[in-house]
Amino acid sequence: MQHQVASLDKHFRSTAFIILRHMEFALGKCVNQRVPFKRRRYFIYFQLGLILIFFVYFSRKLPDPHPPKDEPRGKLFCAHNHLAIKRPKADGVVIKPDIHPEEWRMYDGTSRNISDQRIFFHETSGRSQLSLRQCCAVESAARNNPDRPVHLLMRSSTNCATDPIISQQLPINPSWLKVLSRYPNVEIVLLNEDHYFAGTPLEDWYTKGVWRTSRFEMGHLSDYIRVLTLYKGGGLYLDMDILTLKAFQGPVFRNCLVYENAAKDTIGNSVLHLERGHHLSGELIRLLAEEYDPEAYVYHGPDAIAEIMNRVCGLVAGNPKSNECNNVRLLSHRYFHPVAAMFSHMLFQIDGNMSDVETLFEIKESFGLHLWNSISLHHPINVDNKNQIVAILAREHCPLTVSRAADFN
Repeated sequence: MQHQVASLDKHFRSTAFIILRHMEFALGKCVNQRVPFKRRRYFIYFQLGLILIFFVYFSRKLPDPHPPKDEPRGKLFCAHNHLAIKRPKADGVVIKPDIHPEEWRMYDGTSRNISDQRIFFHETSGRSQLSLRQCCAVESAARNNPDRPVHLLMRSSTNCATDPIISQQLPINPSWLKVLSRYPNVEIVLLNEDHYFAGTPLEDWYTKGVWRTSRFEMGHLSDYIRVLTLYKGGGLYLDMDILTLKAFQGPVFRNCLVYENAAKDTIGNSVLHLERGHHLSGELIRLLAEEYDPEAYVYHGPDAIAEIMNRVCGLVAGNPKSNECNNVRLLSHRYFHPVAAMFSHMLFQIDGNMSDVETLFEIKESFGLHLWNSISLHHPINVDNKNQIVAILAREHCPLTVSRAADFN
């Protein structure tokens, strides 16, 4: 495209130069030969007409380097940096590598065929690529739970940097998609976000867009859309910084919430399971629809769960036995949060802090490990390190991601 613009621009300038030189020569000749002024005026009009035709013709030929903002680019779905497709009419599309976008299968998040055994993740940043941690989280869930469907629901970018016609001719081979496609129980879904919220109690919240002005925009969207997915289809939600260490088997993982600490006074929203139609997901979604504070960071997550559990189930903070809802289990922090957020740095230490036998035992006994990205995001996973705790676990539970570590930023 740039070569085409440069070529046309060069031709444009050279042709314009010739016309102007011809006009200058002709006018000079008219003056020298004492051509009457009236005839000179007609000649000038003729030359100006030629220049106008020239400019109109070439302005159509030259591509616009700055297309209008309301062009179809804003209506495109971005699979990654090299692919753009039109938004699907359904809730989303299930994407597959090495298959043309026209062949991608439609996804309907309200289908009753969706099992509450599914595990689902939401990537809400709109990034076209997964990080190593994110890919590892999804792979570890799929690897340890081969009998459960795993859905990675990705938010489409609002803009595509590449030309849609050219980009559809490029291969669909990002490393994270190659890795996750090796697992037959994984489906990667690009959401049509507008359609996904339409017709739900959260439609007004989404369309009014006050949340877009919040400094916690992405966090609030994440809090809302995970509850919406529970409401629409049910299943087990996991944050993308949860590393799965064991299979989620047995009734204990059905309709459950998880404490984040040993004091049992905070129920997190990084791990949630509610079956489709569960009364708690209905209560949560009503609360989120009615109460929104763009300045509150955790109110729409853990605080909202605490409020509903207190009002509906009589739960008192620090006393799990006060729960009056028999169809909701409260799991200990040891299931997914064996290491507290304030100590998450120890997971990334080069020496691995192998002397802390008690913590290592708790990690071994847990079903998942929360990496607390909000605190530890800038601590790298050194996949080749033999003592870093996270690296040791990653090599065991997401080996395909680790084998392609160099492909991730």
